[in-house]
Amino acid sequence: GYGLVGPAQTDMASFGSGRGRGGSNRTVRPPSKQTHTSSTSQPRLQVCRNFASSGNCHHGERCNFSHVVKLHASIEVSDKNKDAKSSFNRGYGGNSKIKDNHKVTSVAVWETNGVIKLFTGSHDGKWRLWNTAPTVGLGGDGGTLTKEFEHFVGGPVDTVHVASHYFFCGFEASPTEAPDAKAGMVHSWNLNAAQDPPMELWMSPMAKYAGSGRIRSLWTTSDGHVWSGGSDGVIREWTFNPRGGPGGKPGFDLVRNMNGHLGAVTGLALMKQVLWSGGMDGTVRLWNVESGDQAHLIPAVKKDTVGNGALAVGHSGPVTGLLPFEVPSDQSTYVFSSSLDETVKVWNATNGECVASEKHGQGVTAIALTSDLKGNPLLLCGLFYGDIMVRGTVSNPPLCLLLKLSHNFLGVGHAVGPVNDIQAGPGNTFYAVADDGKLTVWQIAGDF
Repeated sequence: GYGLVGPAQTDMASFGSGRGRGGSNRTVRPPSKQTHTSSTSQPRLQVCRNFASSGNCHHGERCNFSHVVKLHASIEVSDKNKDAKSSFNRGYGGNSKIKDNHKVTSVAVWETNGVIKLFTGSHDGKWRLWNTAPTVGLGGDGGTLTKEFEHFVGGPVDTVHVASHYFFCGFEASPTEAPDAKAGMVHSWNLNAAQDPPMELWMSPMAKYAGSGRIRSLWTTSDGHVWSGGSDGVIREWTFNPRGGPGGKPGFDLVRNMNGHLGAVTGLALMKQVLWSGGMDGTVRLWNVESGDQAHLIPAVKKDTVGNGALAVGHSGPVTGLLPFEVPSDQSTYVFSSSLDETVKVWNATNGECVASEKHGQGVTAIALTSDLKGNPLLLCGLFYGDIMVRGTVSNPPLCLLLKLSHNFLGVGHAVGPVNDIQAGPGNTFYAVADDGKLTVWQIAGDF
């Protein structure tokens, strides 16, 4: 079990919403109507290596570098990969980096009884539960995390997700009815009754899996709806049913399939009554939640049509993530998208127009929202070579580059990318996982 106290709950009244949702109470000016685009620029702040790596700098306030972010912990959270081979990755001396551990694909934050706990999922076939109490908290600067539990699900884990007191895990495994085949599975554990077997998302009683391909993305709502994005290109909508599982136990019913993507659906985000989806085909698609019909398409563009300074509306590479954002001051709504085409784009969620686009010099593989100590919203961008960039959101200028966390410069972080997932937590913390098998725990310690 998880050492939790509290009654077992199977109602979905407090079912959490979103995936990697963030926000702030700070007034933010929306961008001007003219679309903003630029190439990679130098960050506004240069990070202090000593402070970032240890939380201390002997120069103090006299330091010429910025003391706004620090690393609390960096630990291996997956098993050694016996089949790992040396692979060239950007080591500026021409060095090869070896991926000794299985890649870590996903991290999810769970707040319980005032403690921050983390779920990680990796391609060693396990999800793990970590307690950050020794690391992040009152006086906490311990530099390690305590593993409370691990569970082998039978195949590579592609996504983990926490919604209130429910934990979801998407993974690949062989269904019992076809033991030599592979299918995408989604299991969900009630964390208030962790000893109970998980709920399973089934296409039907004779197809006891969530998709014919791996599950690459999940989105949940507070009323018990789940959308899953599969490598088979299908978005599936599920709804919680108190008696929908085997033997009349709680479970999920498949509501509909939403077809359109060519290849894996790698990002899902709900804004109002519109579900946004992005995929390996480079397209962003908008769906009417009520009917399940596709309402709008943002097509991909060919790579060779994107010239210097020319604004391409759509992405020219696979979409890796989507993130909804609402400006607190005027309730204007936006959706951020990230892509292997090296850009993050900002879309007006009302009309689907692209209002900003920024290059990063490398593929953008994960995005999340956090804030500085004053509540100013910040966009976290995990990158292909293991770096993390911190940007502004929609303030003028939009997507302003504030700082860059690079292992090559700081000596800490992810030496090997991609950064596969990044999630924000309470207390200005954020958490990243990458192909190097590591989980890094960071905290914003100042204002931007």
